[in-house]
Amino acid sequence: MYKTFLLLFIVFHAAFSTFAQQERKQIDNVSNFEVDPLGNCYYLKNDELVKVNNAGKELVRYSMKNLGAPSAIDVNNPLRILVFYSAQAVIRILDNNLVDQSELDLRSMGIIQPKVMAGTPDQGIWIFDEISASLIKIDTRLKSSALSVDLTQLTGRRPNPLRLIANQNWVVMHDQQGIIIFDQFGTKLKSIPLDTPSIVLQLSENSLIYSDKGQLMSYQMNLNAFQKENNLCPKNAVKAYFSEEKCWFLDQETLYFPQ
Repeated sequence: MYKTFLLLFIVFHAAFSTFAQQERKQIDNVSNFEVDPLGNCYYLKNDELVKVNNAGKELVRYSMKNLGAPSAIDVNNPLRILVFYSAQAVIRILDNNLVDQSELDLRSMGIIQPKVMAGTPDQGIWIFDEISASLIKIDTRLKSSALSVDLTQLTGRRPNPLRLIANQNWVVMHDQQGIIIFDQFGTKLKSIPLDTPSIVLQLSENSLIYSDKGQLMSYQMNLNAFQKENNLCPKNAVKAYFSEEKCWFLDQETLYFPQ
């Protein structure tokens, strides 16, 4: 009787494990990813940018062999994809089919060492320049429309940004020590210290979702209020994005899709 029960348990466990593995699509050798408001996922694999739908089916891919591997992408506007090559100080602007539309040479605009960038709904682009330690916004006329002061003066240290995100109201910089929040004019408003790097960083109209030590938090900008949230993503992930009851996450260069 015991042997029969043990055999049935082994068979059931194997079947359940196989089912669990099938529940989540995965792609290996991924260095970074982003998810747009429509649920399409864009991931970087070597020097290629690949767009897939919310089920993980590949739609189109893009690469610029002469520029090497992109350092970041911004997909907050699904019709205007920004591909950032920090070493070359170049931003490629693509349409929703990942077809080239234009190229920005940042050094020709006086931005010598760009570290991170973020697009805005008004088709502007925020950039942090390491040389000046300043936030600079490029407007639709390809001119600097906003310039923050040297951030070392505001923070008492030189920021080492990992990521930049923005919308029509806010600009959020995530660096090694925490999160720095600016208004739409590049004026520093608040710093949020972090004990661990945030794997989640998502900005909505007036709220910021981030993680610290595995705990998901929301910060209401207008109310200056914090609230704990349910974390749908694994704590050991390198990067994660969630929407409703779904979570995309990157772990050990493997990208996992919700199914």
